[in-house]
Amino acid sequence: MLSRKKIWIVGGVAVTAAVVGAFTMGWTRFSGNINALEVNLARPDAYIATTALSKLPRDLIKAPIARDVLTEDFAFYYEEHEDRLGLKGALKRIAYEHDTTLADKLLELALDEPAEIAMWTDAKGAPRYWLIAMTRGVLAKSLQGIATIAAKDKQLSVIGDVRFNGSAATVYALTLSPRRTLAIVSQGNRVVVLSDPGLLFDTERQADSASRDVIGELLSGDAKAQSVYRRGLGLGEPGTGHTIVADTRMLSFGYQHFFPGFKAMRLDLAAGGATLRTQLRVENASALPTAPADRAVWQALPMNPAACTLLPADWSKLKLVFGDAAGQQATKDQTAAWTALTDQLEGPAAVCWYAKSQLHTPVFVALTKANAPDPTAALDSLSSWLLKADPSEAAEAPRQPDHKGVSRWQREVSAPWGPHGDGEQTSYRPTLARQGRWIVFSPDDTLVGLALDAQARRYPSVADALPAQTATLAVLAPRQIADLAQREAFQVLPPNQELFLQAAKTHLVPRLDALRKLPAARAVAAGKPDSLGWVAVDWQPIATTGRP
Repeated sequence: MLSRKKIWIVGGVAVTAAVVGAFTMGWTRFSGNINALEVNLARPDAYIATTALSKLPRDLIKAPIARDVLTEDFAFYYEEHEDRLGLKGALKRIAYEHDTTLADKLLELALDEPAEIAMWTDAKGAPRYWLIAMTRGVLAKSLQGIATIAAKDKQLSVIGDVRFNGSAATVYALTLSPRRTLAIVSQGNRVVVLSDPGLLFDTERQADSASRDVIGELLSGDAKAQSVYRRGLGLGEPGTGHTIVADTRMLSFGYQHFFPGFKAMRLDLAAGGATLRTQLRVENASALPTAPADRAVWQALPMNPAACTLLPADWSKLKLVFGDAAGQQATKDQTAAWTALTDQLEGPAAVCWYAKSQLHTPVFVALTKANAPDPTAALDSLSSWLLKADPSEAAEAPRQPDHKGVSRWQREVSAPWGPHGDGEQTSYRPTLARQGRWIVFSPDDTLVGLALDAQARRYPSVADALPAQTATLAVLAPRQIADLAQREAFQVLPPNQELFLQAAKTHLVPRLDALRKLPAARAVAAGKPDSLGWVAVDWQPIATTGRP
């Protein structure tokens, strides 16, 4: 099972970076309708509202915590990024060759004034596609006069006319490189820039009706219609700084079925980076854990994780995950066993990553109901579906009961980067275990063993470092995060690429060393959700006592 963890700072950096550096296909190389990948312009995976996009990287490096980890190189990178330089060069050439002031201030207008940026992930989970919406009197007026230029320019061309809000508007393509083509459309004093024409058009250059409707709202002269994204995300009026929102569809890496109660995460960054505020959007107050009910989950996990979060699971949705899973067909008995198991689970689950394990081998724990039937028979039936890597393997992973009252199901799976074996002959031992009311799973059998020991009080747990008075949403330990990130980064770097290795030692390691100096902290809900579902999150320092 592959998974990754984004801490809140890095999540903000990632969505910022996507605006400037996301890879997109140029129109000449466009090979299909992007909306075939289910890019829904009405529901962005990430969103930024900013008073000045160009100031966001510099304000971020001045924010609390971020200023200790990031450097001026971060802001300089985006100021000198090849796409920004390519846009600047294309605009200067157009202005020079066509004797016009059309593009002289386009870049500054686009980056130094208020704007909204919506982003969508590609099939790999990267925020590759984006849209910028702006209110620009001067820019919009200039764009209305570029038809004659587009008719004879090699980089600026007309894609077609599309009707928005009852009148036609011309959509232009600005090709920056073979890899990058922007689509630009204006109406009145509103301008929308798309990272790729395929966000609006199909391969026949016909406008997608759903995308056209969303862009029409963004181009509308009505302020309420323009706020289509803010309404959908439950945001109020824009402030004087920067707001970054990541939908849980982006943060969950496909596991949103398990925690539908959480809808989004939000960072509010003050102008100048003076303050950085974190908020979560929840479906309702019941999605938040309560003390001391959350403590049982934290007691089931071994101490000192790099990162841990509760998953307020809707276990009825687990049945859908089983039906949608690819790879092998479940038998009738397995389907019945899966249904029986989901009916026995209750409360939140949790997932943790550890510095001495790997990024893609977290440990999961879930709790069965107090009076639930013994789930061992159901787990016996499900073991082959959960753990089988090869159709030729036995129907069931053999159960390994031991004298401590623990049942285990385990297989050896050959795969690259595994913790067992040497060289290219490495493997994993994905392990499912049941102890009392607890069910534990991880591709790393060592973490399963530690979790079982924590549950039996033979090993310290995460709860030992947490106060019991208030519920904990998540735990982050920067030192362990840095250790995990450094080992994973150097493990995947080719050993014969000395240039990459040296660059990582020069630039990455000092930043990770700065991260190691930050204290471990837990996330705590500060009060109740507001009428739109947003609740502020406080980060409180916690103690650590070593490493598992």
